[in-house]
Amino acid sequence: MNNKVITLVINILVIIVGVIGVALIANAMGYSEVVDPVTEEVVSDTSSVSSAVNYSMAILYISLAAIGIFTIIAIIVNPKRFIPTAVGILAFGLVVLIGYSMANIETTGPITELEEATDTNLLWGGVGIKTTLVLVIIAIGLILVQGARGLMGYLFNK
Repeated sequence: MNNKVITLVINILVIIVGVIGVALIANAMGYSEVVDPVTEEVVSDTSSVSSAVNYSMAILYISLAAIGIFTIIAIIVNPKRFIPTAVGILAFGLVVLIGYSMANIETTGPITELEEATDTNLLWGGVGIKTTLVLVIIAIGLILVQGARGLMGYLFNK
């Protein structure tokens, strides 16, 4: 097969996956929780939400596996091309370590009453939040630096 046919097949598959995902999410958006007033348990059918989440997780795992496989193939075929990617991965790892060092385990409030609120879950939730904060700060800083470079280039290159 030539590249045009492969590209067409891949685009059709991506569209099918996207349409299925949108349909599942649209179905889940119509879900409203019905709670039994006596037992305070959810009595409504939650399968639409579970289906959307399970589909999303399956697509995530398949995508991560494909990324891993194609990355390994690319490294084997051309190791020198991987150097910028390795630098990016190490930089992101450094950002995650900074987020990890800033994270703390939330020990107060209603979140600690949840069954899933283990120390590990609370720690990694905090790591995710702090890492996102660090990434936002880096992005804002880079935007400001690039704006200043552009302004300097505009003012002094006339």
